[in-house]
Amino acid sequence: MMRSLVLLSALRTGEKAGFQHSAAIHGIPFHFGLLATECPEFPSDADAAYQVLVKKRAISINFRDLSILFTLNNGLSNNPEGYNCFGSDFVGEVVAVGRKVKNLTVGDRVIPNCDYEMKPKRGISMRGIPSNRASAAYDFFAAEKLLKIDDSIADEVAACMSIGLQTSYSMIRKAKIRKGDRILVTSGSSNTSLFLIEALKAKGHRVTVLTSNSVTQERLGKEQEVILYQNTNDLTAQLDLHKTKYCSGFDVVFDPFSDVFFEKLIDYLNADARYLTCGLYKQKPEFKDLEESSIVNKPALGYLLAHLIMKNIRLIGNCLGTTKDLVEAIADYKEGKINIAIDAVFSERELGSFIDKAFTDKRRSGKVVLTYY
Repeated sequence: MMRSLVLLSALRTGEKAGFQHSAAIHGIPFHFGLLATECPEFPSDADAAYQVLVKKRAISINFRDLSILFTLNNGLSNNPEGYNCFGSDFVGEVVAVGRKVKNLTVGDRVIPNCDYEMKPKRGISMRGIPSNRASAAYDFFAAEKLLKIDDSIADEVAACMSIGLQTSYSMIRKAKIRKGDRILVTSGSSNTSLFLIEALKAKGHRVTVLTSNSVTQERLGKEQEVILYQNTNDLTAQLDLHKTKYCSGFDVVFDPFSDVFFEKLIDYLNADARYLTCGLYKQKPEFKDLEESSIVNKPALGYLLAHLIMKNIRLIGNCLGTTKDLVEAIADYKEGKINIAIDAVFSERELGSFIDKAFTDKRRSGKVVLTYY
């Protein structure tokens, strides 16, 4: 029988409840377990005709999952029998299909299609991530929200693809990079940044990477220029050195955590620069500030806006991407143009190691995967 990875109430940590491991994340205790899960019956209602039932083969963790985990954990505080599945990236196998599904059949391997521009179907929104409970052993999906993959892509790779590839390829498309542009990718150890670096390399762009993680510096090697810094003052000093060395700032910045870096980078942007961001670090009050985000004298909003205006800088937000972005990215992977950065792969028997690596290891550099077999 399949088992689902779940977040448990603190009051449900007995062995019979499937409890496996506890971890302190940002100083808050979380409890995880594996619950036996039977394959559900396929419903017979009208909506089910367009759905498929998927059995998960592997999942991976994204930064957004941590924010959802905190919300779920708060909701379980007074529920002794409560538990929740979580997660958004997975690879699975189709085990049943609705009678009106034409593009998928039983046995197909699928990943989420997180298209953020998909139009509603049958009165139902199709935008964005299809599931926030990827760790469930079984789940129903609208067929349009899944993308079939072939056997050349291993499960541990497929489980990492959707959000990172769709987001990074969308951001690069929107950046409209010109020949000779100086490109900076911040937070070089974040999953999104690692996807961005690979995609930019595949398109022939040379990239400068900003990181405080020495493991990331080692991973990138000599192919990319890396600005390694220790704290806020060191970051400013390193950026000053870079600007002096090249007599130039940056034309394009890709930043997954704009609440950390935007105010610090505004003085290092060239005229007509594009600043693209896809997220925030402090998504929950409980998240401890990154050392580099705590600065005594933050620039006033007026100062930041004045620089945007005077330099004709474009600030571009990005949420996920399109089906075309994902298809293009997968094609690049199959042709050997990009790699998927995976830090570690664990089985269900190694659940504790998976949780610790995914949520508490500050030296992690790449996706962390859990296989369901």
